[in-house]
Amino acid sequence: MAPRIGNIASYATQEKYLVDFFGDEFIVTVTPDPSVIGQWIHDVLLRQRSSSHPLVVGVGVQWTPSGYQYDPPADTLQLCVGYRCIIIQLSHCNRVPNILYSFLADPETTFVGVWNSQDARKLEESKHQLEIGELLDLRKYVVDSTGRWSLRGCSFEVIVEECLGYRGVRLDRQVSMSDWSAYDLCHRQILQASLDVYVCYKLGVKYRLWQL
Repeated sequence: MAPRIGNIASYATQEKYLVDFFGDEFIVTVTPDPSVIGQWIHDVLLRQRSSSHPLVVGVGVQWTPSGYQYDPPADTLQLCVGYRCIIIQLSHCNRVPNILYSFLADPETTFVGVWNSQDARKLEESKHQLEIGELLDLRKYVVDSTGRWSLRGCSFEVIVEECLGYRGVRLDRQVSMSDWSAYDLCHRQILQASLDVYVCYKLGVKYRLWQL
């Protein structure tokens, strides 16, 4: 069964969704609100105190393609820790909380993305000028199901199948090229953005990337 998404709560400051990823369920918060962002980070740090490993964060960045002559900044920042994900709508944030700056800059945190060579620069060029610590590209550290072959040049779909055993989970180019500056993101955008960071988190933990 393919991953599924459903809205579970709507508020003035945020939307909440439940994603079913082959039986694993996680919550996604979509928001531009500084207080919601701050509370999400606070909750993550509180839960981390009882974690069995150092903090690992799945990270993704989305922007809206706008032609060859313009290099658009980040519209959204996605973060995932455990079964909690957040999509921060940067282009709609009047400001972001100070705790987000310190969270992203923490040298003790392991940040993991995939196919992410532009992500740090896009965050720096956003109107909030976010700086993130070392951002690992998952592809450089994962291997196939036999443990022998690097997946450095492989697609997200191949990585998920080889490392987690689930087929058909891919990053759709049409969704990736869609309008991420929209205030009301569609379910396909939210699902793809959250699956991206959820997988990065899970594999960051599986491969113990904090030990690098």
